[in-house]
Amino acid sequence: MIRFFKKILHSEFLPVSEVRKLKVHVVMAFLFIITLVTIPFSFFLDYNLPIKILSLVAFALFYLFCFILVKFNKIFTAIQVSIIYSILLMVFYTRGISSFYAYIFFYITLTIIIFYQEIYSYFIYGTLTLVLGILYTLSYGSGLLLVEDITGSVYIYVAGLVIYYLVSFIQILNNEKLYADLNLEWVKMNNLNSNYQDELLYYVEDMRASMKKSPIYEDLEFQKAAFELSEFIAEQILKDGKQIANLIDLYIYIHEKGLDSILKNDEISIAMKKNSNILGKYLLNQNSDMFSMIVSFYLKFHTTKDYQTDRYNYDLNSITTLIDEQFIAFCLIYLYLHDEISEGSSWKDLKYEEISVDDIFNKIDLTDFFSEPIIAFYQDNLDLLRKYNKKKG
Repeated sequence: MIRFFKKILHSEFLPVSEVRKLKVHVVMAFLFIITLVTIPFSFFLDYNLPIKILSLVAFALFYLFCFILVKFNKIFTAIQVSIIYSILLMVFYTRGISSFYAYIFFYITLTIIIFYQEIYSYFIYGTLTLVLGILYTLSYGSGLLLVEDITGSVYIYVAGLVIYYLVSFIQILNNEKLYADLNLEWVKMNNLNSNYQDELLYYVEDMRASMKKSPIYEDLEFQKAAFELSEFIAEQILKDGKQIANLIDLYIYIHEKGLDSILKNDEISIAMKKNSNILGKYLLNQNSDMFSMIVSFYLKFHTTKDYQTDRYNYDLNSITTLIDEQFIAFCLIYLYLHDEISEGSSWKDLKYEEISVDDIFNKIDLTDFFSEPIIAFYQDNLDLLRKYNKKKG
């Protein structure tokens, strides 16, 4: 029981399959309590004794069937069976008595369906429950009303049921959209990271080598973090999280020896090769899903400089203060523009065949890009630049 409540407390760290399984367990526990209460309460329902006995036996068989499905890990089928079980329980009460307590069972059934957060199941079974609830309210509304109720109160019951259905439906749709958006974001980020993983891995290893540090998977802090995280996650699924320790040792060993060398080694057992192949997608030293997740997680919390409108500064003096480097940069820009004008198609497409580099420099404010010594250099050596370009052409 402690382990069960511990799973519920840390359900955000469980995979989707385990969360679904946990939900089935919660619903089954709730339905078990309702079924136990139904046994004595059935004596007040308008059924003869054989019908009551057969109904209770049918509920017991349904419950046993659902339990077997969970035991054999048929979670999706178990969800459908548990929903059908709750609907049958609702019908059993609402057909046996016309009172406000029976009306409450429509909300109970809708709540069970909502709890699973399965959009298709909610649309099918939730809509069926809503239709049955409206028909029941309109047909047996007199049993729901009190003496002091105003005229038309039965429609308030109908409206309440419809509003509860619609609000829950919108909430499930919103969750589905949120999940789809997160999944799409993950796919995009994973594809983006996969294109740069080799460069990132090389950069990380090069940095560690320059700092005379061992590879990241040999770092004791990394190994400690990997073991603690895996132990915590394993405890949500297994009885003892320490059983994961051997896999962590194998995980580190794969990094050291390489996955291919392990799979090709005839002296290694089939079981160890199988586990190594499963762990292969979580390796750090190759293009893997694990490395992509680490990069994505790191980038989420990586702070960058605030946006600046003048972050692209083209002033040559801000790039280098050395005059000789500025001279070289200016000459390279001048030669580049000369080649673009004389040979580049972009200039000719604009029908500027007759324009020259000097014409361009005469039409712009050179002080935005070059310092005064560089501008003076250009003006004093204009003939030399022209002569060089002609000789180059």
